[in-house]
Amino acid sequence: MDDDNTVWQQVEPTVRYQMKKILVALVACSLLLTSCGATTRPATVTNPFSAGNTPTANPNAPPGNFLYTSSTEAMFLAWVNDNGALSGQTQDAQYGTDSYGNEIVNSTHGSFTGTLSNDQVSLNFGGFLGVSTITGTYSNNTLTLQIPTKDGGVGTFVFVPATSDEFNTAVSAMQTTANTTNANAAASAATAAAIQSQQQAVTDANKAVSNDLSSLHNGVSDLTQSANFDSVFSGYATDWQSMRNDYQTEVNDSKNGCAGGNGVTVGGDAITVGGDLTTIGGDDITFGGQIDTINASYSSMQQDITSLKSDWQALQQAVANNASGTPPSNYQRSDIDSAIANGNNALNNADSVVKKAKQKRATYDNEANSLNSQAQAIPGRMGC
Repeated sequence: MDDDNTVWQQVEPTVRYQMKKILVALVACSLLLTSCGATTRPATVTNPFSAGNTPTANPNAPPGNFLYTSSTEAMFLAWVNDNGALSGQTQDAQYGTDSYGNEIVNSTHGSFTGTLSNDQVSLNFGGFLGVSTITGTYSNNTLTLQIPTKDGGVGTFVFVPATSDEFNTAVSAMQTTANTTNANAAASAATAAAIQSQQQAVTDANKAVSNDLSSLHNGVSDLTQSANFDSVFSGYATDWQSMRNDYQTEVNDSKNGCAGGNGVTVGGDAITVGGDLTTIGGDDITFGGQIDTINASYSSMQQDITSLKSDWQALQQAVANNASGTPPSNYQRSDIDSAIANGNNALNNADSVVKKAKQKRATYDNEANSLNSQAQAIPGRMGC
């Protein structure tokens, strides 16, 4: 080892100059790590201190500059040997994940002291790298260190002469791997999110069509039930019969002439017939209320049909956009056409029922007005 020390002293004339050069190289390493996206954030290292492939030794490397690399770590160590007393700094870059699950290259650096005697090396890192003292050997320009591993064992780590550029190249390769992995993960997440969104769109569209079909089915029942005037015209018939009866009473009373105050009786009969006309007017109000009920069901039915057409179109588009093919559409075109046909039939039936009902109401009103006119004329013709 004395021969090795002599050679280093010939290459680097002074210890002070050699340390200055090493520190400059380490600063350059730190700057490169920053530019490559390395981080000093707390990280979960994938496989710290893992045994890696021994890099190729660089015969042109400055004395005391060593490099260890693996797929998940690169460590650069630079020392100054002052007659067996070692002092220097090291830069360690480890591949890992941050708290968000992103792949990162976590960089740390520290200093050390140590001794080199008879090929035996002892380095004191003061807690850097999670250990205090590391031992090993230095022989044939190869530094071999025994470093505790994460699993509690001790791994053999081989360092060979190298430059800071070679360390930076190793770090850059790890950063490229991290960037690629993160990009692939982001792309996979985006694809998964897109598929989930497409699938949710089909689910939502199926639900919308289901609601439309249910609403339309109920609407057909409601409109069919509403488009019925039986009870309304039962009232018309009763009140019309009462009016006719009261009119006949007036006619019969008028035949008794004016004697005995009969003219007053006939006048009262005319008033009764007029009251019957008012009652039939009440039937008209009931009829109008039924029309309002039908119109509400009618408008709701039209809206249900419009919604079903729109949501069916949206479901078809959602299914077409869904790259996964699942879930499928729960409905066929025939389901939609059948429901719309039933709705339109209910609308047409309501139109027909209302049209006939209005004609029937008009007949009642016209006949009642005519009969009332006749009733009001009778007292005048009697001349009492």
